Parts: sequence; structure tokens; C-alpha cells
Amino acid sequence: MKALRNPIRFGLPTRDIARALPALAIVLCVGSISFADGPLAAKVKVTSLQSYSGTPLPKPDKILLYDLVADSSEVQVDASQKIRPRHLITGDEKPEEIAHKAQAAFSEELQKKLATTGLSVQHVAADTAPSDNSLVVQGTFVALQQGTKTERVVVGMGTGSAALQTKVDVRLKTPKEMVLLSQFQTEATKSKNVGAAAPAAAGMDPAAVAAKSTITDRKKTLNAYVSKTADASAAEILKARAGSS
Repeated sequence: MKALRNPIRFGLPTRDIARALPALAIVLCVGSISFADGPLAAKVKVTSLQSYSGTPLPKPDKILLYDLVADSSEVQVDASQKIRPRHLITGDEKPEEIAHKAQAAFSEELQKKLATTGLSVQHVAADTAPSDNSLVVQGTFVALQQGTKTERVVVGMGTGSAALQTKVDVRLKTPKEMVLLSQFQTEATKSKNVGAAAPAAAGMDPAAVAAKSTITDRKKTLNAYVSKTADASAAEILKARAGSS
């Protein structure tokens, strides 16, 4: 078995490689190693909490999207990334910035998906009062965790994965009241493809392995989870809308 002579070729600090070695020892015991996307990529689990089953309701004439509420005190920041010079300069690896980016990315992707309904889809401020016959989408980020990039790229097997959970309410504003059509929660589950160090230690070309591992890491980041969660949420919202027609 060839030793991994130059971990810097991965673009990762030596100290981060050292932190990952205990988990790497476990990976090396697995046996055959392969990269995988598809079935091993991150998935979003959607759980229905409530759904409307009353008398028929009028069709909505527009959809109002409110940013999901995010508590920056609950955001987990990737400690291995926030200390890097470029992040220290830009200040983009702070809880409030991560929460803001997640809100914006979720709303943008959701708006794009819901535009397929043919209805007007409006991204509105938190203090906007909904008008009658509006489908109102609101919710909360229950968990926003960046995970640890070093562990994802070097070790893999789900180590260091990001985590994202949301809770979403879909209501119809009628002249008399706000009717809850659907309430659901989502959870982005871990992606488990192998990282870079184990294949390289097994004799594969380090440069090629590092490039492949970095590419697959993009599917396990918080940003990727936000986008996939918005897509899954759009599908649930469309179900709720169909129930009101």
C-alpha cells in the first residue's frame, strides 16, 4: 500500500488531514473502495404533519413566499473553513451570513419551481399582509449545519456532512380566515460516498482522487441541501394547492 506522501496536494492543511486520521483508519478497514453518486447522493425526506380534509376551498390566484425563519444562534459553522484568510476577509462564514444565504437560496429555488403553476409567485417581506385567495408559504429552518468540509473531502462515508431540517406551513387566505392546507417537515439525509484519502492510500492517483472528491463534496454541502430541500418542498406545496381546487 502506497503512503499518502503529500496531503497538501488535496488543497487541505496538514493539520486537517491529521484530524481526519482516526476516521480514516475506520474507512481503510472497509475493503473495496468506489466513488458513487445516484443512490448514495443526499436525499430529502419529507414527512407530512397535517393536511386539509374539509369542505372544498376556492382556487388561489397567487402564491406568497415568505423567507423561512432562521435563528443564527442555532447555525453550525464549519470551523475548518471560517479560519481561512478569504473567509476572514469577507466575513461570509458567520452564522448570520450563512442563515441569510440559506433563506435567499431557498426562496429563489422555491419561487422558480412554483412558477410552473402559472400563478403569480411573489417573494414578500415578513410584514406583508396576505390578500384574499393567496396561497401563503411560511416556515422555519429547524437545523442549519455546514458540517466539516475537510472530513467530507478526505474521509467521506457521510463523515462531516451538512445537515438541514425545515418545517413548512401552507395556508390559504380566504375572506374569513387563514386555512391550513398542509404542514410538513423535511430532513436532508447524509451522502455517503468515499472521500479522497482512502482511495489515494490504496494506490490511486492522488490528484485524480482529490478532484473527484472535491466535485462530489459539492453535493453534500449546506447550499446543495438547501436547493434539494426547496425542490422537495415545492412538490408538497403543489399537492396542497391541488387540494384547494
